[in-house]
Amino acid sequence: MIRTRARRAEATGLALLAGLLPALLTGCTASGPGAANPSSSSSAEAAAEQHGPAIRLVSPDGAVHLGDEVRVVIRATDDGAPVTGRDATFEVISGPATYPGGFETSATDSDGVASSLGLHTESVGRVTIRIAVGEISGDLTIDVAGS
Repeated sequence: MIRTRARRAEATGLALLAGLLPALLTGCTASGPGAANPSSSSSAEAAAEQHGPAIRLVSPDGAVHLGDEVRVVIRATDDGAPVTGRDATFEVISGPATYPGGFETSATDSDGVASSLGLHTESVGRVTIRIAVGEISGDLTIDVAGS
């Protein structure tokens, strides 16, 4: 009888640990300016548990090459839900790149995704882009490598 209770306690403890482990590991990904490596299915889970507004860089997922046409793709969410049908404004605030006319605007789709197609790189270096979607804004960093 004592062994049966011990096994039940051990099984209960393992079940509890198995249930808590994924929750503890959720969100253990790099984030912040320039975090351009989207994760696989865990990004959807992390977005569902996210609190507050966020703008995340979807693409490019690494350095861009000088002379390449650069397409910047972002995803805007609020409490994990996509921010849809809102204008997203892209503006270079520092670094060796420009947008024709100083900025570019595009609307978010049903997934909260918007893109800019006209970023022109001028030289090698780090570019910081400010993106605003409604009241949500954030700065993202992209590295420009030699051609």
